[in-house]
Amino acid sequence: MSRFLTTMANAILPHQCLQCRQFTDGRGLCGTCWQGLVPISEPLCSVCGRPLPHPLPEGKCGQCWLVPPPVDQVRAWCLYNDMSRALILKFKHGDGLMLTPVFASALSRLYSTLATPDSLVIPIPLYRWRYVFRRYNQAAELARRLACTHQDGIYAPDILHRKKATSSQAGLNRLQRRRNLAGAFAIDPSARPRLQNKPIMLVDDVMTTGATLFEAARTLRHAGSGAVTAVIIARVG
Repeated sequence: MSRFLTTMANAILPHQCLQCRQFTDGRGLCGTCWQGLVPISEPLCSVCGRPLPHPLPEGKCGQCWLVPPPVDQVRAWCLYNDMSRALILKFKHGDGLMLTPVFASALSRLYSTLATPDSLVIPIPLYRWRYVFRRYNQAAELARRLACTHQDGIYAPDILHRKKATSSQAGLNRLQRRRNLAGAFAIDPSARPRLQNKPIMLVDDVMTTGATLFEAARTLRHAGSGAVTAVIIARVG
């Protein structure tokens, strides 16, 4: 009976693509919107996850050789292009929480590869006033979904806080972005004992230069955390 009712509901009220609103056979995105996304695959930098034109010695890109980042591994699902940008903007600013299961499913394999049973799954936090206006933190919703649908990882949104209202990163170069974010994050004092030597899994939506992720990782490492890894939806190639 349940299957029959589901079939009838789908016939009467067919699913629509979450991006373009065209009718589609399943939940999520239509085939055209899926084709606009560019998943990241090997070869890629073993540290920052940057896609590479060909394999390199020890798998590291030039930037990670020159300036080793404070994260052990970053992995992104897809490249940041017009389609992924449109989806992420809807997710962040367009009350697009219905995209949470789509992104969580896309990140599932990467999350399972990096997470351990005692990993603290920490979303990149918003400054309090930005949270008030947006009403939710998209990174927190994604992190919660990932932690709840996998056996590995402990959702821990109360450890890392954004204590400074940084200006927009748009248009800033790598050095300017790092200066803009310097001192932006803090650790809740009551959470420090839980943090000691624990592996960390950071979750965010977009990585451009890595300034935000790296500043969060530095803050966690200075507070005594263990290895820091990260999963993100999209990154600039």
